[in-house]
Amino acid sequence: MYDGVMPTQSDLRAQVTRLNLVLDEHIQLIQEAILEKDVRFAKKNIRQAREDIGVLSGHIGKMQRAIRMLHSLMRDRATSEDELLDILLTMKTAETLIMRSAFDESALQLERLIEHLLANSAALNPFIFFQFWMGVEARWEANSDQGQLLVRIENTSNVVLPGFNIKAPVPPNWRALPITQPVDRLQPGESMDLVFIITPSAMAAIREFGAPGSLQEKLNVQTGYDLRPDGLRMTCRVENASDEAMNDVLLVPWVPPGWSCKSWPFFRYLSPKSVEISTLDLELKK
Repeated sequence: MYDGVMPTQSDLRAQVTRLNLVLDEHIQLIQEAILEKDVRFAKKNIRQAREDIGVLSGHIGKMQRAIRMLHSLMRDRATSEDELLDILLTMKTAETLIMRSAFDESALQLERLIEHLLANSAALNPFIFFQFWMGVEARWEANSDQGQLLVRIENTSNVVLPGFNIKAPVPPNWRALPITQPVDRLQPGESMDLVFIITPSAMAAIREFGAPGSLQEKLNVQTGYDLRPDGLRMTCRVENASDEAMNDVLLVPWVPPGWSCKSWPFFRYLSPKSVEISTLDLELKK
């Protein structure tokens, strides 16, 4: 029943049409400025076109994430008849707003509905339904396969972040103590630090050159996860701590549950003692 009110192909075409109209308007102004040899005016319109398209893309991103969040919410929790009626009415309103190209207002309607449904759903995936920043860094003990995983969570929203439990953000088959830890209720701007004791899987602990985990003493990797209204951005900071250059370094960072990554950070060349940064936008799983 819920799937029947999801945006159709025509709704998505409306988004593209709106983007095309914005582009056409700016292209016309730019062409006129070029014909009149008004370079300054042409540059101004190019900058304005980029800003307008960026804002509109952000609105569409927020709306699409809100729809996927609502879909996850419907899949993961029981829904009463009253809640179902609210969902149907809100989706109908959102659909009308989408057809009018009012993507920002459509996203706002869906976000308000999600906040209402989340009131009694504390056990849901925080990486989908909340807005916060999480930083992760592994520190390894000398001549040991055991290390510490440092995790910092900061409430980057303007509302209170409810408390939740978080599992150690490590690859499958790794051991972590404790397995999960509670995150306290955080006011806007507040942060909390967690520490997990981690041990790689048997394969990752092999020390032979080229084996998984053999570079952990040469590379320092810090990963940040920024959950925003329009999606999740993952930033990897990589430092070559050795005195040797490295070629073709591929990282496969931990990805939060409910999200997927189409590609991985790849560094063709890392000079000694150098630092490189890679940023990727993750997508909600459908």
